[in-house]
Amino acid sequence: MKLKLYLTISYVKYILLMLVVFLLIIWLAQIIRYLDISQSFTMQFGEVAIITSYLIPNAISAVLPIIVYIASCFFNYQLNQTNELSILSIYLSRTNLNSIIIYIYFLLSIFYCLNTEIISVGAYNKYKKEEIELRNQFKIRNFNNEIYIKGKLNLFYDSKNNNSGFENVTTYLIEENVVIKSQEVRYTQYENELIFTFTKGIRIASSSNEKSYTDFDKLDYKIINNSENKISLDKENYNIFQLLKHKNVFFNKSAHKRVIDIFMLIIILNISGKILFINNKSKNLIKNYSYNLMLIITYFSFIAFVTSLFLSNTISVKIFYILSISIILLITLISQKKIAFI
Repeated sequence: MKLKLYLTISYVKYILLMLVVFLLIIWLAQIIRYLDISQSFTMQFGEVAIITSYLIPNAISAVLPIIVYIASCFFNYQLNQTNELSILSIYLSRTNLNSIIIYIYFLLSIFYCLNTEIISVGAYNKYKKEEIELRNQFKIRNFNNEIYIKGKLNLFYDSKNNNSGFENVTTYLIEENVVIKSQEVRYTQYENELIFTFTKGIRIASSSNEKSYTDFDKLDYKIINNSENKISLDKENYNIFQLLKHKNVFFNKSAHKRVIDIFMLIIILNISGKILFINNKSKNLIKNYSYNLMLIITYFSFIAFVTSLFLSNTISVKIFYILSISIILLITLISQKKIAFI
């Protein structure tokens, strides 16, 4: 019993370790993609990190099958390097080992389905809501005595004062082609607008519509955010049952694709289970790993091709399932390569 528990925990550790590493890479890539370096890095990094974390459940569904296979290869290699497979062959029968695999893979399959259809959908809905809010925020860069708002304003100042203002300011209003030189400026940010209040200065306009030179004691300049907060829903916002009932045909087809994804998981779990207990009697462990990896890549390639035909209305739902299941059966048969087990 202890040996079975040790084996189960060790294998799950490999899966979790690989999963965490891949998810961290994906998460950091998403953060970098969304991070606008023209803003305050420290403030925006926290917001972007939280928002992109809602994409992690989706990433889990995408990478879990291949993660299980990679973890199986590493775990098997470690067992062979330490000769633990020889010990396992003495104390555990093939039936015992199969029961461990079935137990782990059953729980992984349940988790995969729950994550894909419940957790990912809920998290993605939160992501879409907060992502649109982040995109519609004013993008203000305040760095090295310069305030910049893309397409709107470029402001240079000598120093800050104790009243949250900026002194000895030169401002370029980009859209209006106006220059403002003032002793002080302050700005106030609201939900949909920014108000800059300039004190004691001159306003110089040199556009085709206006040419003027004006002294002022106080001048307000308003920037209005006209961005819409309307959320455009994707297929990731719905579970498989909602996709099937949706009026959008593309969403209906995405539901059928998810069904095939479940078969994909089963295939990879089947291949991973065979890899798990290959011993050194196999002519070459690396060749076995590579052979099965090539099968998985081939499966992905063919399924991607069939799916593209399906989404482009080249083939019907019925033909899509026939071709997909045929590929699944073919890959399953090819994967039955004779290899040495304990």
